[in-house]
Amino acid sequence: MKKKVLSALMATMMVVSLTACGSGAATEKEDSKETAKTEQTEETGETKDLSELKLAFIVGTENDAFYQSVQAGIKAECEKLGISSPTMADQQLDGSICTDLINNYVAAGYDGIALSANDPAGTVPALQAANAAGVKIFTFDCTLDDEYIDEYISFVGSDNKAGGVTAGEYIAEHAPEGSKVGCITYASAQSTQDRQAGFEETIQAAIDGGKDLTLIESMDADNDQSKAADIMQNWVTQYGDELSYIFVVGDPTGYGALSAIQSAGSDTKIVGFDAGQTACEYIADPEVGKIWVAEVAQDPEGIGAGIVGKMAEYFQTGAVAGDKKDLIECNLVTAENVKDYLK
Repeated sequence: MKKKVLSALMATMMVVSLTACGSGAATEKEDSKETAKTEQTEETGETKDLSELKLAFIVGTENDAFYQSVQAGIKAECEKLGISSPTMADQQLDGSICTDLINNYVAAGYDGIALSANDPAGTVPALQAANAAGVKIFTFDCTLDDEYIDEYISFVGSDNKAGGVTAGEYIAEHAPEGSKVGCITYASAQSTQDRQAGFEETIQAAIDGGKDLTLIESMDADNDQSKAADIMQNWVTQYGDELSYIFVVGDPTGYGALSAIQSAGSDTKIVGFDAGQTACEYIADPEVGKIWVAEVAQDPEGIGAGIVGKMAEYFQTGAVAGDKKDLIECNLVTAENVKDYLK
């Protein structure tokens, strides 16, 4: 296992980092939009046979294990429901590519497009044009700012803030009294902002409740493993073993932090977010698992299957019941249950 993990560490340093979604402040239509989040979608459309649908799914990047699992969930659910030949596309974490894909699918007469809105503001004009052309828009994993909530029918993704709370609760419980804790974040994406906020609020609540911890200022690695390694190296130099735990908002960023911790021989421990296969192998490894101790697990295949289900419901009934945003619960992975997450 150890050789496997060390090989995986070298490979993952080349992995494209995961990005996530955006969502912003409410507008003057706040009341009506809040209603749209919690009540049945009022928009109705022409019903169609699922076997006749032309559907496209645009993921953030096919180079990331998370999105590969999302795609697997999409394909499996399409096959289950009899949706033939769904189009799968990779926007390569580039809003301009995503815009071109949307425009191409509109021109080709697709019935619906589901996308991970990694560049929420940049893709809005293309989505508005798609809506004007009668193409139905759905979002998954990353959605649009709340200002543009009327531009899509339904969203399926992780409850990222609650996942950050889960990480914070674990660290607040296990961090030694008098120690320091921190977060390496990705400040440009709403989903990772939510994870950071959930973590920081939970740690601050523990401090206010009497836990003797210091929350150091979170640092932005800009979704870059090498920057994460530099941040971690600086922290190890500055704080030494007083820094007991860090929370990383995405696994690839954690790989950079891990390399710095190992190089310095530090005792700082990592709690990650995603529960990709490599991170789970780290937790299970007798040596690396002393550093990478826990993960917040998303359900990428569930996200993929979930968005297909929303699209199928809409095209079968003309509407989607329930919350406009379907948030999927995250789970905590530790050495005690990591075997359930290893493939």
